[in-house]
Amino acid sequence: MISLRSDSVFFKLLTKFIKLIHGTWAIPFVLIMRFIKPLVLIRIGSIRSDRIGHFVGDAGQQWAMLHNKEDGVIDWYWLQENTCNDQWEKMVRRNFPIYFLVEYLCLWNKYIPGGDAHYRPSTSTRSRDTAGLLEKNSSGMLKFLPEENVTAKQWLRRQGWADGDPFVCLLVRDSSYLDSRSDLSAYNWDYHSYRNSDLDSYLLAMEWLAGQGIWVLRMGKNMHKPIKSSNRKIIDYAFSSDRSDLLDIWLFGNCDLCISTLSGADHISDVYRRPLLNLNFLPLVDMISWSNSISYPKKLVWNSSKSNLTLSEYLDNTIYHTEDYVKTGINIIDLSSSDILAVVKEAWNEIKYKDENINNYSDQKNKFWKIVMASNIYMKNHNFIHPNHNFIHPMSRISSVFLEKNKNFLT
Repeated sequence: MISLRSDSVFFKLLTKFIKLIHGTWAIPFVLIMRFIKPLVLIRIGSIRSDRIGHFVGDAGQQWAMLHNKEDGVIDWYWLQENTCNDQWEKMVRRNFPIYFLVEYLCLWNKYIPGGDAHYRPSTSTRSRDTAGLLEKNSSGMLKFLPEENVTAKQWLRRQGWADGDPFVCLLVRDSSYLDSRSDLSAYNWDYHSYRNSDLDSYLLAMEWLAGQGIWVLRMGKNMHKPIKSSNRKIIDYAFSSDRSDLLDIWLFGNCDLCISTLSGADHISDVYRRPLLNLNFLPLVDMISWSNSISYPKKLVWNSSKSNLTLSEYLDNTIYHTEDYVKTGINIIDLSSSDILAVVKEAWNEIKYKDENINNYSDQKNKFWKIVMASNIYMKNHNFIHPNHNFIHPMSRISSVFLEKNKNFLT
């Protein structure tokens, strides 16, 4: 029986066919693009907008390329019908040449031979900035309007924040957001339950940050449970009645540190070049190599020998399904409250003391990257087969606390 569900293959093919027929007007315009190519090259493509990590990551990298392209090149874009964040859509539309008609140009450009030169590929497949575009072209990233800055700061002041006070965004992944998405209800997201974490294990670190005079904002949408704290400097923004798309973007884009389990929205902090602490995540191969970031993955232990996996074994066992960890004989151990506290102290102290301690383990960091760069899995996953996609940020590193607790990790 043919399925008419919006996520079915038949429905998607039918939709594409209807758009092709409906967009036959685009054929002469595509041919004109071919004709004027010697004078001006028009490139067309989309910015993925259905998931916040891809939406922000793709737009950030495309913005960098848009302002660094050769003369005689014009780029046009289109967005998907449904976008995941209205504020980011507004910012993209006021900074990019976005036209809904471009979708039809893209369709016919694909089916009329000779269109490769006009295809502007998206960076959203994995949203990894392995060409270092953000770092090399980060000046003037999509700016907030003055009234947007005022609105966001007014909200913070109502919480007790004062201008100049540091604040941290904390994003702890659980299954609630994906489970709540009606457009994704056909999928069983349990296959990557290994990525989830227990919010309670972060409380000790949150209290420590608050004790240092740092505001902590727990971020997210449709989260499972609230924070168990009465500390006035710990704000459970995810459960706030006045949470908004503007605040989602502004807070991540202006925080002093983003602490995340690699959940998507942290890409906002990434494109705005905020320091990142990525912890309690797997697989290690997905660590952020193109930004100022500290990584502390979940602990992996062989069930048979009870020994911790080495770095090479982490990379060789790049697994994306919970049940496959079980089949491989690997036990996943989440970070303890004390582990999280220790790495949060490490990250904040590097910000506070202007990275004075980073050189204390430079030999270990260099050894780490030497092993990683020799891994075929890592090279493939980060598209390093392309000669221009080999950027490693000098401040991207594995946590020194993690290395201290895992003495044989680099063997």
